[in-house]
Amino acid sequence: MSTMTVSKQPAATLSSVPQLPILNFPLSVSASLSTNAYEAFIQTYNCPTAMVKAYDMHRRTRNRDRRALLDASGEVTPDPILKGLVLDNRPPEFDPRNCVTVWCRPTKQVVQLVQQVQSMLRSVEPDIWLMPSENLHMTALEILHSADNDSVELELQRLKPYLKTLLAPRPAPVLVKPMLSFDQSALALSFLPEDSPIVDSGNWYTYHHYRRDLNNIVQKAGVPVESRYQVPSAHVTVARFVKPLASSMQHWLAKLDEINNWLENDRGRDIRWVVGDERGNECRCGRIWYGGGWSEDIGSSIQQAAEAHENALREY
Repeated sequence: MSTMTVSKQPAATLSSVPQLPILNFPLSVSASLSTNAYEAFIQTYNCPTAMVKAYDMHRRTRNRDRRALLDASGEVTPDPILKGLVLDNRPPEFDPRNCVTVWCRPTKQVVQLVQQVQSMLRSVEPDIWLMPSENLHMTALEILHSADNDSVELELQRLKPYLKTLLAPRPAPVLVKPMLSFDQSALALSFLPEDSPIVDSGNWYTYHHYRRDLNNIVQKAGVPVESRYQVPSAHVTVARFVKPLASSMQHWLAKLDEINNWLENDRGRDIRWVVGDERGNECRCGRIWYGGGWSEDIGSSIQQAAEAHENALREY
């Protein structure tokens, strides 16, 4: 089956790290103009080592639980909307879910890694749907989801005066150590914040701090943030199911283990994703579930911002 581009639309030792009950923490982001779940998370896991451990425990716990569900059921859950779009030739309007988000685009190095992982997945599941390389993204902030067109336009009118600030380059957070995360319907590469993050004005700064800052700007615009995504998450969706498994569940789970062993012990060690490198972050809107939609605005990449700064100094 061919891929399809969906149409528009302070240091610490481990012994000093707080013991998670991470799953007891309020992980999802609910609509509010007065609270910021990202800030609360930073205050709870208030050193780089603690934050990295929280992110890693979240994804490992999630994989453990989803694996148990897959093993028990023996089945995956094909995405009915994607199936309609890809296999049944339904029009784009078949997907009624409109969103407003901030996307981060992967670097060439990350895209190449995704392509390798996708090839390994397709070697056992030839009919699995693969996210096209040009559509790959990481949602840094989901502002609105599953909404109608009018709701999107309303929120964009509030956001537009703040978009330049929202998408401006910031201290560049780094993501490392990719792992294949999975459930019954989809697979994604999940990343961890770097455990020796850059320092901004004497303070440590990670991808999670970046998400906190985005949340603050959106709230300043008078737009409540409502997100499906759990707080300790940095992932790029790479594949979804549109058909039942062709292989056995045992064979499928073995392939997932093989990929994660390869990532942890070999290929993944080389990956270092500087967020905002090569391509600027963007406000992506519309039917974006499968990489479609439109970019309301795109910020400067780190290189573009540096070049603009150098040019301004020369002119001065």
